[in-house]
Formats: sequence, C-alpha cells, structure tokens
Amino acid sequence: MEIIDSVMSMQLDLYAQTDMQDPDTGAIKKEWNYVSTVPCNAKGVISNTISTRSSDRQLLDNRYKNENFIQIRTIEKLNIRYKIKNIRNKDGKYIWTELNYPNETPTVFEVVGVTPITDPFGTIVAYNSTAKRSENQEIGI
Repeated sequence: MEIIDSVMSMQLDLYAQTDMQDPDTGAIKKEWNYVSTVPCNAKGVISNTISTRSSDRQLLDNRYKNENFIQIRTIEKLNIRYKIKNIRNKDGKYIWTELNYPNETPTVFEVVGVTPITDPFGTIVAYNSTAKRSENQEIGI
C-alpha cells in the first residue's frame, strides 16, 4: 500500500450518472450521485504542437468554449459515464478550480477515454484516463 500511496498521491471524487424518468412529463433527467473517493495522480495535458500548447484552450466560434484536458492515473478503471470533481493533493488542497467563480470552486471533468497500463506479463496494473473540463460545472444538473 505504501508504494501505491507514493505514486497515487492525489485523490478525486467520482460521480456516476443515473437516468430518471419524470413521472409527470416522461422526460429523462440525468442525476449525478457520489460514488467514491479514488487515489490518483493527475496532470495537465501539454502538447508541443502549435494548435495546443497547453492543456487549456479558449475558442471563439458561434459560442465561447473553455477546454481543459487532464490525464489521470488510477488503479480503478474509470468509464465515460463518470464525472470527476475535487481533485486534491495530499494536504486536501484543490488542484484545478474555476477562476471565474468568486470562491474558486473545484473544476468538474468528464472522462473521455481510458487506456490500461500493463506490466511486461500483460497484467493490468493501472489505468490512464483522459478527462476534459465539463461544459456544465454543476454536479446534480
């Protein structure tokens, strides 16, 4: 356990999507429920291409987009139905926060891909997940 603690020195909170049907209207509503806190190691995605020099991109198109991608290493396999929030270091300080909010709330990310990491014998030892900043920064909506 000490080796894992040294490699996975951060934590994140996982939220899973459940679909609920409104009994009056029949509309499908998404709810986000807390699943667990998972040890991890996260870092921003840095690229050396001209189009993406860092993990942050701001695009002006028909509407403004603020894109931020991160890589997360976990022992537990994540999936694309998860949202991630509260990525924090061993001291409990948030790593990614929304600077446009007055109180710098923790950034919400959506998992967009998962790749297993194997040892030389083909045994899966961990997972690398790519996540992007969620357009909707509210969990539960």
